[in-house]
Amino acid sequence: MKFERMRRPVGVLAMLAMLCLATGCSQSEPRSEQFVGQWKSSRLATAPLSMHANGEWEIRNDENRVMQYGLWQLEGRRIVWHIRTDGRLQHDINAIESVAKDRFELREQDGSITRFERLP
Repeated sequence: MKFERMRRPVGVLAMLAMLCLATGCSQSEPRSEQFVGQWKSSRLATAPLSMHANGEWEIRNDENRVMQYGLWQLEGRRIVWHIRTDGRLQHDINAIESVAKDRFELREQDGSITRFERLP
């Protein structure tokens, strides 16, 4: 009878662990290479965000002109954007809410969420 009571919680824990593995809910740190590529942002209508392996990023318009650019770096579960605007260097720090193979979500300074989907 005691064994029967112990087996149930162990089974539930094992099932939860398998569910976490299957759904990718591990707390492992994101890696820079997961963010390299071209992304469609929920905040930008048509202009893609390009994040390069060398730490540069840029947003280009339909005429392929650079609208905004800077540097990005990964710090644990945050992305730090370095942007030069009006001759001053600004830093925008966003918490990474989720990361998957072809998408990620960031929490903006105002608390809103920006979603990114990888472009082909």
